[in-house]
Amino acid sequence: MMRFIRLGCFAAIVCALCFACGSAPPSTNLSYGDKAKQAYEVAMNDFRDENCVDAEAQFRNIRRKYSYSRYAALAELRLADCMFTEDKFVEAIQAYRDFLRARPSHTEVPYAEFKIAEAYYKQIPEGWILSPPAYQRDQGPTRRALEQLRHYMMNYSNHDRLQDAKTMQRKALALLAQHELSVAEFYLSRDQPRAAIGRLQTVLNAYQGSGLEARAMFALAKTLLSLKEKSKAKETFTVLLQRYPKTEYAEQARSYLIELH
Repeated sequence: MMRFIRLGCFAAIVCALCFACGSAPPSTNLSYGDKAKQAYEVAMNDFRDENCVDAEAQFRNIRRKYSYSRYAALAELRLADCMFTEDKFVEAIQAYRDFLRARPSHTEVPYAEFKIAEAYYKQIPEGWILSPPAYQRDQGPTRRALEQLRHYMMNYSNHDRLQDAKTMQRKALALLAQHELSVAEFYLSRDQPRAAIGRLQTVLNAYQGSGLEARAMFALAKTLLSLKEKSKAKETFTVLLQRYPKTEYAEQARSYLIELH
């Protein structure tokens, strides 16, 4: 009798240890779909713990072993997420794009589209004390992020990442506009006003929402004035006053209009 009691206690301890260690229950009698689900949940535990080293191997195994289950597609997405988490943004973008090509009607398509935009956004240059300001550096990633963000917001306006996308778009617009303004100022310092006008018009036409429109419009009006294009300058100052009456540039525009009258 004591022997059975000891065996029972031993079994209970083993079960308790398995439970404490988070081990999965035996899967011998599970269906194909349930095995896939169980394997995915185990992999997700590592993923949530930011242990992508172990999670990646498990997701790859799920994709191969349970390719006919819904978890194969989710495993593909999580593999891309692991690359993203590890700052492998180029590889992550490719993985998300592969997912979109292979599964164009999947419910997670909006998520993959957003993550592509976010991966580009993560590559936007940031300024720090020993480097040039961010707006003076290569803006290729910023333009690609903005393009993808616009695509995402236009096609998935009800998705739960929309507000995040809007926030990222504002920062991208501001950075691109600031870049164009700095180039315009460079041309003006080299006495090339026509080239500067092109850059200022880009700020106004392509980067609406940047928060720098009034500054660009004021610089545009002054540049037109320097070229003796009085009527165009007056028109630009007037539009500035109408659209941005509460900015610091509005009062200066009003003064110029009084002089030009």
